[in-house]
Amino acid sequence: MCGIVGYTGKRQVLDILIEGLEKLEYRGYDSAGIAIHNGDLKIFKSQGNIENLKRQLPAEFHGTSGIAHTRWATHGEPNVINAHPHASYSGNLVMVHNGIIENSEELKEMLAREGYTFVSQTDTEVLLNLIDFEYIKAGKDILKAIIKAQEVTRGSYAIVLLDRERPGELILCRHGSPLVLGVDDSGYYTASDIYAISQYAKRFIFPENGDIIFVNGSGIREVYTETGEKKKLEEKKYTVDDRSAGKNGYEHYMQKEIFEQPSIAASLLKEGLVIESSRYSSGEIDNILRDITGVTILGCGTSWHSGLVGRYLLERLARLSANTEYASEFRYRDPVMPAGNLVISISQSGETADTLAANTLARSSGAITLSILNVRNSTLERETDMQVYLNAGAEIGVASTKAYTAQLIRLAQLAEKIAFIRGEVVNSSGLNGDLMRIDKAMSGILKNAGYLRDLADKYSNSNNFLFLGRGLNYPSALEGALKLKEISYIHAEGYPGAEMKHGPIALIDHDFPTMAIATDRENLTKMISNIKEIQARKGRVIAIIQKGEESVKSIVDDYFEIPNVPDLIAPIVTALPLQLFSYYISLNRGCNVDQPRNLAKSVTVE
Repeated sequence: MCGIVGYTGKRQVLDILIEGLEKLEYRGYDSAGIAIHNGDLKIFKSQGNIENLKRQLPAEFHGTSGIAHTRWATHGEPNVINAHPHASYSGNLVMVHNGIIENSEELKEMLAREGYTFVSQTDTEVLLNLIDFEYIKAGKDILKAIIKAQEVTRGSYAIVLLDRERPGELILCRHGSPLVLGVDDSGYYTASDIYAISQYAKRFIFPENGDIIFVNGSGIREVYTETGEKKKLEEKKYTVDDRSAGKNGYEHYMQKEIFEQPSIAASLLKEGLVIESSRYSSGEIDNILRDITGVTILGCGTSWHSGLVGRYLLERLARLSANTEYASEFRYRDPVMPAGNLVISISQSGETADTLAANTLARSSGAITLSILNVRNSTLERETDMQVYLNAGAEIGVASTKAYTAQLIRLAQLAEKIAFIRGEVVNSSGLNGDLMRIDKAMSGILKNAGYLRDLADKYSNSNNFLFLGRGLNYPSALEGALKLKEISYIHAEGYPGAEMKHGPIALIDHDFPTMAIATDRENLTKMISNIKEIQARKGRVIAIIQKGEESVKSIVDDYFEIPNVPDLIAPIVTALPLQLFSYYISLNRGCNVDQPRNLAKSVTVE
């Protein structure tokens, strides 16, 4: 992985490819490259950022078809040799690829026996040379070559090829990894992320698994299934809202996205919960939610943390048995899925590889599936029975902020809806009114951002951090620790307060501070005991508390007060000071806030 862009048409391709790559920078990458077919196949590659690639390009270069790629290393270290595009051994083909070829070593050995040698360490070059091998065997019939290669390839891939024999043509194929085709009057665009080409195209095609597409500047020439049968593709008009994609005067995308959260919360609560489905009517959806016997929530990273909060809410409000699973682990177990189980898959992008695979496993067992996602026309949308959209706008910062709080709001709304449908109105009464005031609580926190900056100044030199929470605050502790380690590279651990004595307390000293999230009144007394245990070992404690909680203020080194909110929705509000604290520490340590090292925004490989 990480990003693909391509174009063929009437326009000069170079600027289109560069602009597309720049719009994909937010996904994270370590190298970049471009290939242009202008009668000959020309390749330019560089390590590092796109500015380095620009310096490799000639002052004037003409061509109207080409492909480009930003790479996030999976096979082989980050360097120019491993950067895409790759040329085949014969020189006939050039290719970019997102995904992972699981049997690349086996295929590489087979090709080596046929006389192929390899320049890079990548699985991409293996797949390309496999296609090249079949291409030569088939008398340069590229369709037959791709079909034969797919038959023996295991893994996920989205590829775009240039064929020396086919100037002006792009050849696309996908299996598991995202790829979109865009259209305007000047030609055809392709990308792994619709955002990369949305400034040009307003009509889009979303290829299905196994599709092989031949496109030139005049149109889509041919489309085939993975078995070689001809098919047609449906074109959709779709407008991508780019208004939320700029920095709008903020220094960083992450900063802007933190400060957008009050308005997003207000918007989500004003519009209410809408469950969309092309398979079920609204009445059928209500019947499904009434009859479910349990819920399994799937997610990775931040989405898993929001799922943990969702589990608490579903149990407490709807009185449903609920489980939250790492999608990456769920798919490799042999999970028992009871009849009547609803599976909720959470993914900001809708393209998280492990979540997609886990969702597929759940569907194969007969589960009803619902996705909570931010990006429309994603793979997860197409592969779930029902969808709930975050409508949070494009999230560009790699570390999730506004998508996380939007997920929490949607999960609270969903839990309330299920509780109402199931007649558990006593448990959920008043929740909507509490939620309607949450944007004001968020705004109150942002007005005190300067105090969080002062706290960050005090603790920026710490190399370790413990985050503690109990009950609903435990997921907040996990998310706070994740944010800090993601963007400041500080070792941070999130733990349930009660588990501190089972290991982490051995680490506590003056140089190992603790962030104690103590907004849960139900568990406050026990949290105070945890704080005192830390202080007895000379550990420093910062507490996040509800306004006016004197019993905690008097015993901690530092504290930050959130406006008074009910315990059930406190995790939504608590997210903001945790995000700001991490953001300011990252700035103080000179880290790249928006594009942290080694991280990708959308993890489209396992």
